[in-house]
Amino acid sequence: METNTLLQIARDYGSPIYVYNAEKIVSQYKRLHTAFNKVKQVKINYVVKALSNISVLKLMNTLGSGLDTVSIQEVQLGLKAGFLPEQIIYTPNGVSLDEIEKAAALGVQINIDNLSILEQFGTKHPKTPVCIRINPHVMAGGNTNISVGHIDSKFGISIHQIPHILRIVENTNMTINGIHMHTGSDILDIDVFNTFDSYGECLLLLGDKENAKKAFQKSVELNTDNENAKKALSELN
Repeated sequence: METNTLLQIARDYGSPIYVYNAEKIVSQYKRLHTAFNKVKQVKINYVVKALSNISVLKLMNTLGSGLDTVSIQEVQLGLKAGFLPEQIIYTPNGVSLDEIEKAAALGVQINIDNLSILEQFGTKHPKTPVCIRINPHVMAGGNTNISVGHIDSKFGISIHQIPHILRIVENTNMTINGIHMHTGSDILDIDVFNTFDSYGECLLLLGDKENAKKAFQKSVELNTDNENAKKALSELN
């Protein structure tokens, strides 16, 4: 945006004033989408907490973006901006079962990040599909404040608690339709994601035994002393 344009806006509307450049938002979205053009299925979700201005949300909707929300209010705002319920994923942290049920009633994708709520929701609503947020124990990110996938993070169910997740799913007969992870922001080192044990365990959670087996085999290839991967392979064979 030109300086003169911004000064004129301030004169017309007063200051302080926030001005958002729609052309820049569109170009950045397209740049990100193009970066993944070799991936068969890519869906980019805009994080509402980054900027909840409804005009910006409406713009993101025209671009084909989905929404990532963390509160019932953000879900409602997304719906008001024109997003369809199936375009919105709801990923709260530390909220009540009542709020999660209200979001589910609106038809959005529910993402649950703790065992207690998972069991409560599955018991009451076994037919409502839910996604499970996993903490992969990956320490990565630009700094400690934006590294949220490590072992001490409050976000997500520990990768080591997958047996408990499987027990809950079996006991409640609930429907799981996805796995979610958020490891952090500003991650520049791809090697931190070479944790094939974690991939294998997540694939097992989704019932994909064939690809889980491949992940564990890769893990053993990288580390022949990996007893966890060997045990998983033995159980799969």
